[in-house]
Amino acid sequence: MNRAAHEVKDSLNGVSLNLEVIRSRTSRQGGGGGGDSQALAVFSTAALEQLELLTLRTEAVLFLTRPAREPADVALALRHLASLLIPATKADGGRLTVEGYQRSVPTTATPSVTRLAVTAGLLALTSHGGSGRCTLESEPETLVRFSHESGSPRSLDGPVASVITEHSIRIHESGADLILAFPRPL
Repeated sequence: MNRAAHEVKDSLNGVSLNLEVIRSRTSRQGGGGGGDSQALAVFSTAALEQLELLTLRTEAVLFLTRPAREPADVALALRHLASLLIPATKADGGRLTVEGYQRSVPTTATPSVTRLAVTAGLLALTSHGGSGRCTLESEPETLVRFSHESGSPRSLDGPVASVITEHSIRIHESGADLILAFPRPL
């Protein structure tokens, strides 16, 4: 989470810096809006883009820190974690691709264990650097597949794996892929 927190702070700094440039240039122009309006547009656009990123990352942090809601949604957990871990992985020199979280994928696993499983899988995927791909497959069963470019197998820590399996989330390894199978509602 420290890497993700750093990325949130970077977005805040980006918004702050760009807004300060706009404020400074506007005050030099007497607030009249003449002169350098195209340059101001560039900074305001950059500030808005940083604000959008900050909003996504803040929503993700809030999602992860608030009590989990029933029923659990694998896609929602994956979407929020991706918004934090994709930029953190990039900042560490790696690349993370996350796919398949665009629509709701409910599970009967508890929300906190669903978060734990998805988080543990993503951290196992990104902990050694390089490029990784996480894919949510919802048919015929709900699977989250974690694949690393190195082809080396990924696994979950023993205590985490134990908690996850106690809540009916199955863990499979297929070649170098780590696969989590979530129970589906009837």
